[in-house]
Amino acid sequence: MKNWLFFLFFTFLVQAQNEKEIEVVVVKKAPKIAAVLKRLNKQLLKNVDTTTYVYQLNQLNFENTDTIISRNEKQLLKFTDFAGQFSKKNEIENKDNWFTKIKETFKDYSAKESPIGWISGFPVRKNITITDLDFIRTTRGYAYKVEWINDEDLLISFQSANFYKGQFVVDRNYNLLSLSYEVQAPYPFYYTSDQSVGKYHTFTSSWIYQREKVAMTFAIVKKKMALVSLSIEEKLRDFVFNRYNKEGVTFTKKTNFSTQIELFRRIE
Repeated sequence: MKNWLFFLFFTFLVQAQNEKEIEVVVVKKAPKIAAVLKRLNKQLLKNVDTTTYVYQLNQLNFENTDTIISRNEKQLLKFTDFAGQFSKKNEIENKDNWFTKIKETFKDYSAKESPIGWISGFPVRKNITITDLDFIRTTRGYAYKVEWINDEDLLISFQSANFYKGQFVVDRNYNLLSLSYEVQAPYPFYYTSDQSVGKYHTFTSSWIYQREKVAMTFAIVKKKMALVSLSIEEKLRDFVFNRYNKEGVTFTKKTNFSTQIELFRRIE
């Protein structure tokens, strides 16, 4: 009987000791996507480093170097917010600037009609206007996954079957640290002039985004977001341009473009 009692007591001590060694793991609950986007949008508007930095801008065309501008220049950029308010100028203004280097593909376009802006300037403007990006502006049509990757940072993955997939990381204050996305399926884009002649627009343009792949990184400078780098890869298929007069179309051009743009902050 004494041996039996000793065995029970010994078993109790072992169990009690094992229970003390069990590690208690607390799982930190991730916020809902609506709350993340609301807080992120607020930071993109209000919490931006407004210092003027020097960035290196490089652009090349993968397919036809004689049909698209090539750029390699330093730019001074100052962001008021990441909702489209920024200023830009070249560090050294080149009198023989890139507009004068329109090659054979653009010889029949006026400066106002030229698609250069859509192929060069627009991709950068679009992606530094982060609040307007489809998956930041609305959750409609997207599936999101929100998870902590450490005690400080949240990883948000998103996907739409017919549009974009990607991910971004925010810190515990909802400052953006990185963002990457790419198109899942080709999609069309249309552009028309404001001016009309008779029942026609002066010109119309349309194309298909066959490929669109973007990556951005940020640094937190004195608790504010500063853009460090932006990489954009685009392939525009079936780029169609039409010019009209009162009788109808007078000029039509169809071509393709495949470009890579790199914008990164220079550390002198």
